[in-house]
Amino acid sequence: MTDNVRMAHKRARPDTAPGGNLFEVHLKPVLGYQIAQASVAADRIYDVAVGRKTDLHRLEYTILMLVRENPGCTASSLAKALNVSTPNMTLWLDRITGKGMVDRIPSEADRRSNHLRLTKQGEQTVVQATLAILKAEEATLSVLSFGERAILAELLHKVASCRNAIDAADAD
Repeated sequence: MTDNVRMAHKRARPDTAPGGNLFEVHLKPVLGYQIAQASVAADRIYDVAVGRKTDLHRLEYTILMLVRENPGCTASSLAKALNVSTPNMTLWLDRITGKGMVDRIPSEADRRSNHLRLTKQGEQTVVQATLAILKAEEATLSVLSFGERAILAELLHKVASCRNAIDAADAD
């Protein structure tokens, strides 16, 4: 077999990494690797559909969505949910607040705490971003049926929920 034929054969093999011609056959059963590779694809989808057009970082989008789903939440509750330090969450919230997307409402019970709510601009931004993401995901992930995408989302949510069990085991 000539070198050109060998190279063509290697490139055609289904056990190569999604982003290149490196073999990954022994990594296929490693869920962390597969999740990381899928995350690369999801990051690219987000960047093309939203990030480049709006200068809205993925974490900012996530914060906006969580505030939308949990009006009145606090920086510390967001930090815990996203596994980000409270000082770093405060910096992200400063950035989002500076863009006019979130209002901080002082807590009546704890003067050190603020409750968070989306502004009209924040609501419009997050709704438009979500629609753009869903449209881009549908187009990009067309190799998956609607049902497969729903199952994948549910399974990924379950995997992410394992964090609590890992944290509890780590505390022991």
